[in-house]
Amino acid sequence: MGLQQVLPTSDQVADAVGNPLVPAAPPSVGDISLLPNGIRDNKDVSPLDCLGAVSPLMRVVYEKGDVRGVGLQDFARYGQGMTVSSVHAGVVRFASDIEAARMFSSFIAQWRSCADTRVSVHITESADLQWTVTDVRQTDGILSATILTGGADQQSVFPTEHAIGLAADCIADVDVAITDVLPARRVAAGRATDLVRLMLGNLSRGR
Repeated sequence: MGLQQVLPTSDQVADAVGNPLVPAAPPSVGDISLLPNGIRDNKDVSPLDCLGAVSPLMRVVYEKGDVRGVGLQDFARYGQGMTVSSVHAGVVRFASDIEAARMFSSFIAQWRSCADTRVSVHITESADLQWTVTDVRQTDGILSATILTGGADQQSVFPTEHAIGLAADCIADVDVAITDVLPARRVAAGRATDLVRLMLGNLSRGR
C-alpha cells in the first residue's frame, strides 16, 4: 500500500477533532529527509530523550531505526469557535515488521520515562518553549500522551494530544493542537488516538 493512502482525509480529520480543518499542503511522500530536522541535540532541547514524546515525527527520533519511507499531511484552520487549530499526521515505514516493533517498544519506554517531565525547547538565548508530558498511557496498542504548553496557571495552558500506533512495518504518528479561546474547552479527548486508529485500519486493509 502507498503511504499516501494511509493518511487521513479532511473529512476524517473533521470527524475526529470536531471542527473542520483543511490541508495545509498536498500530502508529502518520500524518505526520511521529509521529517523535521531543526532540533538535533541537547543544545536545542532538554531532555533530548523526551523530544519524541512532545513533538511528532522528528528526524532525530526516527533515524535511530531503518526508515524506508515517510508520508506526511498537515491540516490547519484558525478562527472563532475552533477548538482544534491543527493536526499533524504521518506514517513512517521501516525495513521490516520486526524493526518497526523494535522502534515502537523503544518509544513506549521513552514516553513512560518522560511522564510528568518538563521539556525545554531553546528558541533563542533568552527564551525557551516549555512543554510538560502528562497522561502517558497505552490503550488497545496505541501509545498516547497529553502535552501541555504554556504557563503555570490554567488560563494559559494549551494541551496537545499526541499518539502513535504500530501496524506491520509502519508507525503512525499524530498530534492535535487544542487552542480554543475558552479554557473550559481546552480538554484532551482522544482525538489523536482516534486518528491513529483510523490510519492503522487503513494500513491493515491495504495489506
